Amino acid sequence: MSEDSFAFRLKELLEYKKLTLQAVAVTLGVSRTAVHKWTRGGEIDYDNLRKLSVLLDVNWIWLRYGTQAQQDVQHSPPQALPMTEMRRRHTAQIMESEARMKLAQENARIVTWEWNLLTDEVTYSSNVEAVYGWPVKRNEDFWSHIPANEVPALQAVFERSISSGQPCDTDFRMLTPQGEVRWISSRATPLLDDAGRALKMIGISMDTTARKVAEDAVRHSEDRLRMVFELASEAMAFVDVDGRWLTVNQAFTHLSGYAVDDLAESRVTTLLQSGAELLASVVASPLEVHEQVMELRHKTAAPVSVHLKARLHLEQIVMVLAAV
Repeated sequence: MSEDSFAFRLKELLEYKKLTLQAVAVTLGVSRTAVHKWTRGGEIDYDNLRKLSVLLDVNWIWLRYGTQAQQDVQHSPPQALPMTEMRRRHTAQIMESEARMKLAQENARIVTWEWNLLTDEVTYSSNVEAVYGWPVKRNEDFWSHIPANEVPALQAVFERSISSGQPCDTDFRMLTPQGEVRWISSRATPLLDDAGRALKMIGISMDTTARKVAEDAVRHSEDRLRMVFELASEAMAFVDVDGRWLTVNQAFTHLSGYAVDDLAESRVTTLLQSGAELLASVVASPLEVHEQVMELRHKTAAPVSVHLKARLHLEQIVMVLAAV
């Protein structure tokens, strides 16, 4: 094999950078056999040549044709090809596609990143500062903006992914320069060599602060409603449209004598006089509040006369009962 050949230069670079054929194949999205053929002098198409030169961080002309060819090109005046209508349309389509992708990525506040596990170098897309709140150029920059007590758990997520070779999906918090908390959802996958060792991790990270804030607000609202429901002095119940008891508060169990577990075996029609008619009326007029006085059958005592209000809400019937 000539020392001034594509195959020789490729093999030397792979050995120098400690890259396996499988690692190159995975990164370029080709088969290991294809990479092996290149190292034996096989032909390589232009697209893969350019990708390979980027991966190896060398000039693609030098990699394919050698030093003399690179020098000839560098010392020759550029030759501009005529911009035919076909080339013009093709160029416009590429520019439009790239512009749409970049706009979508920025609007969705998505960061793409790559972590070289051999050199510990990390690269981010240009919108990282807009999403994270900080310019991040090194791993140290990233970890310094994570709350200190949360760093070990997040590091453990990545370590498990690297050691297992499996993708990971996690949420974490970052502190902005203004002291605000920003929630980030990140997905990553390791790239392995033919021995199963992780060489790189590639991933995307998305700002999910708005979603987290909304989820917290809903959760807090539900907690408050649950407290009001349990502490209310009036008996309250949620029932499905078929008359099954879904949940009741403590006041209802005191009024009826039925424990929550007892109600799992009964229906509204079991406890409430004219319960079937009530259900039909509520379903027929879902926007109205239905009020009436009826008897509530007690489990161990005489029936209780109650004033009942009911209305359909989100496919459930809400009932409020008070003894009269």
